[in-house]
Amino acid sequence: MRELRSEVRAFVRGFGLLDEERTPCGVEVAPREAHALAILAEAEQAGVQLSQSDLRRALGVDKSNVTRLIQRLRDDGRVAQDVSEADGRVRRLRLTAAGRRLAGRLEEQSLLRFQSILDAIPCAERDAVVRALHILNSALRRATEEPSHASEAS
Repeated sequence: MRELRSEVRAFVRGFGLLDEERTPCGVEVAPREAHALAILAEAEQAGVQLSQSDLRRALGVDKSNVTRLIQRLRDDGRVAQDVSEADGRVRRLRLTAAGRRLAGRLEEQSLLRFQSILDAIPCAERDAVVRALHILNSALRRATEEPSHASEAS
């Protein structure tokens, strides 16, 4: 258990996930904002307009955090928010032209960053690393869904 915790912590630090001002791929935008833009861009490409609640669920954050996040993205001119015609309580989100450009830049830089990481992994180990990450993510989802494990998270 301690070795897993140590390795995850080292990965988080080494990858640059603790920097609140820039993404691990070096773009000067907060990682949470980058994730929101990526989710909104993916939805837009699929022809879906997400609500603020949809984004909250996709990011796994609470209502107040997503509200502040959307406000920052709106203030920066990256996201527009519309009231749903079907339900006035629902706020629909859409990327602005600036948000779309930034999301595209983030995608390009992210792919370059992950390619450089993949290139640094010996070819024979690449599939195993991806499989291990898949297993780790599946275990994380299961452990997160089980309330008895919540106290062991740190």
